[in-house]
Amino acid sequence: MFAVLVLNLAWTASLFLCPYLVPPGSFVNQVGAANVIDHETIWVTFPIFPRIIYTIGDAQCHQLYYRSFMLNGNQMPIDQRMTAMYLFANLGVLAAMFARPSTSTGQVMLNALPEFLRRRLSRLSTERAGALIVVLGLVPMAIDGFTQLFRVGGYESTAVARVLTGGLAGFVGGLLIGAMLVTIRQFSIEMQRLYARPPTDAAHLR
Repeated sequence: MFAVLVLNLAWTASLFLCPYLVPPGSFVNQVGAANVIDHETIWVTFPIFPRIIYTIGDAQCHQLYYRSFMLNGNQMPIDQRMTAMYLFANLGVLAAMFARPSTSTGQVMLNALPEFLRRRLSRLSTERAGALIVVLGLVPMAIDGFTQLFRVGGYESTAVARVLTGGLAGFVGGLLIGAMLVTIRQFSIEMQRLYARPPTDAAHLR
């Protein structure tokens, strides 16, 4: 889990660092398509590190200038919503790291939440509580994103809405991944304890 956290922290830091590693105005007022590398002619002019980060960002994001933060006169490698997702995913992983371990992913997610939320969600089974946490984390982003995508009522999301919904989804996503890793580790520990137990008296009698 620590490796996952370090990798995501490094990626998140790179998103904020790379606009400063190229001259101002190197990447500005650009639009593209998601899941397509469509700014390759720009990336080839960059030094190797920002070239890699911007190319990865290009492969997963539209990189629309009007939905992106600007640093050093450049668009960030990914837009506001995705930047918030990666940023807050770090907090989700950290929350799982410090939660009381369990062999249930839902229970680990519950244990990572503040007491007032845990008390309310604990009325459900741990599986349902975990599923509800995931749903509540993703639904606001889905509503905001799809309403914007289909231009319902001419809706265009704001930077604040994109950061809030992306941040919530990122936190829950990081929490889920972290909780799954905690669960795997705890299950392994308990299995080792089970196999390490001395034989019972009944086993000796047989």
